[in-house]
Amino acid sequence: MALSLDQLMAETVLELSLATPTSHDLMKRTIRWVASTELVDPAPFLQGGELLLTTGACIQADDQESWQNFVSRLKRKRVAAIGFGCGLTHADVPRALVESATAVDLPVLSVPYNVPFVRISEFVAEMTVADRFKDMGRASNLAAELAQLMSNNAPLMTLLKRIAKEIGGEAAILDIDGKVVATWPLHQEWQTGLVLQGLATSGTTGYHAVPLDQAGAHDHILVGHSEMAVESVRMAMSAAATLVAIDLTRRLQEEPSNATRMAAVLASLTDWTTPTSTLVRALRVAGFRSDVPTVVLLAAPKPAFSAGYSLRLRLAVEQVLPVVRSVRSGELLVLLAQGGTGDTAGKVLEVLRREMPGRAIVVAGPARDAEEIRMVLASARGMITDELARPQRSRPFDLTSIVAAAAGRGGQHAAREVLRPLIDHDAKTDGQLMHTLSTYLRLDAKQHATAEALHVHRNTLRYRLAQIGKLLEADLDSLDTLVICSLALRLYDAAGH
Repeated sequence: MALSLDQLMAETVLELSLATPTSHDLMKRTIRWVASTELVDPAPFLQGGELLLTTGACIQADDQESWQNFVSRLKRKRVAAIGFGCGLTHADVPRALVESATAVDLPVLSVPYNVPFVRISEFVAEMTVADRFKDMGRASNLAAELAQLMSNNAPLMTLLKRIAKEIGGEAAILDIDGKVVATWPLHQEWQTGLVLQGLATSGTTGYHAVPLDQAGAHDHILVGHSEMAVESVRMAMSAAATLVAIDLTRRLQEEPSNATRMAAVLASLTDWTTPTSTLVRALRVAGFRSDVPTVVLLAAPKPAFSAGYSLRLRLAVEQVLPVVRSVRSGELLVLLAQGGTGDTAGKVLEVLRREMPGRAIVVAGPARDAEEIRMVLASARGMITDELARPQRSRPFDLTSIVAAAAGRGGQHAAREVLRPLIDHDAKTDGQLMHTLSTYLRLDAKQHATAEALHVHRNTLRYRLAQIGKLLEADLDSLDTLVICSLALRLYDAAGH
């Protein structure tokens, strides 16, 4: 524990006394080092946290303005306190200094003539060195614990939790744009300005920022917020930074290294003609078990796709499920995740609504086998729209999932045969019957809404519907016909037509 002002005052051999009314909280302020000066403006030579010793040789006792300026400069540098040597230039601590320091809550200690400044410096140095050894031991233990967590494939959030505990505060990783990649506690919000201030002030503001460039995690910063002694936090953060950078770099490199395997999985999932045995092998190669429940996620990153978005989403899911793989599919991001117990999909949704509340993400599953993964993935795709404004969970059973279940069993061929009269008609006449039927079904068979969506008169729509009914030899007022047509269109679309 770093030396505090009240501990310094308690050392009777130093014979120090308070010259200013000072609160209990201010007396808990820690002393980083001791500096002696007789300069009117010593601020350029200070780093913050010092006990500044002076006899006030360059300022007259009653020069109120000079003392105010002197105190203001020290306050801005976040000096811990002023130690004023009495009996040399001034018999006592000048009233103007006491008033100026009291106004800005900067403690002033009265140092008697018989106590040389060097005695105070030696005492603080001895205490500081002892604390450094303790801090080094704690930092070493922290590094060993983080290394052990990493060897057990602990989530990055667990590493941040351990760091936050060590510094008695909060810890986070931010990217170069100031966006939070991961944080502990989970609800903690970080302001980029305060983080940058931590970089500039070496943590004297309570914010500590360490760039993670040393292990390849470029453009990322480890940040801590703590009221503990600056040097104690700084040493802990430095010990943790290299290990966090290694772990983060590994995670950043995982996605491209797994891209080929995950691309094969996605191709098998979306190609309905791929045998189940082939899909199972692809899942196994990508690190998944076919007999373990799998949660599927689809995300539409906005305004643009980024590696930072992908990493943040994976880290959020890892809070619930330890095995997470992702792959990009056009403008969508597809994630498969396994592990955990209970309603894992519900738990993931809860985390995402907390961590990424305004994102277009669909959570589906858990799927119990390879074929069911196909079903829930198709269902999730059907829910990803421009209107989706927050994470949602897909329905476990809908038309899209039924289509996915049937698509690999001859369903596509049958669907095409059902729709062939319309397909052939449109090909010969450059017609719009397929599009009209699709829009009509999408809008729940509402003629007025369909006519508006197609920008045609209602009589034109009625004529087209009559044509469709005649070509299909079916009654479009029949519920059975509408269901069959809807399934056929979805299977037809699933085949990529």
